[in-house]
Order: sequence, then C-alpha cells, then structure tokens
Amino acid sequence: MIWHSFIWTIWRARNHRVFNGGVVDPEEITENIKRISWQWFIGRMAMGPCLFYEWCWNPGDCFHW
Repeated sequence: MIWHSFIWTIWRARNHRVFNGGVVDPEEITENIKRISWQWFIGRMAMGPCLFYEWCWNPGDCFHW
C-alpha cells in the first residue's frame, strides 16, 4: 500500500510539473505519501487501527492489531 501511494504521489507531482509548470517540494511529496497511504489503509479497514502520527512513526505497527 505504501508502494502504491509512493507511485501515485510521484506520478501526480510529475503531472503537476509537466502540465502546469509547477514545482513540488520533496518534503511535500514525502508528507503526501504518508497521508495518502494512511488514508488508503484506514479506508480498507472497517475501523482505523492507528492514528496518523502512529502511521508516520511506524506503519508496520498498524498491521498488528
């Protein structure tokens, strides 16, 4: 899931740069990867087993509930 959010975020940043002439900060890309992967993760679960800060700290812990 993290890999998919990585590809998705990089693809969107690339499109933003190519089609809009925009520049995306690498830190913003990193934060977007974290946020999107967490949102996708809790979207697949009936109830989110961890909070966003827990996901950022160690996503692997969220799979052990």
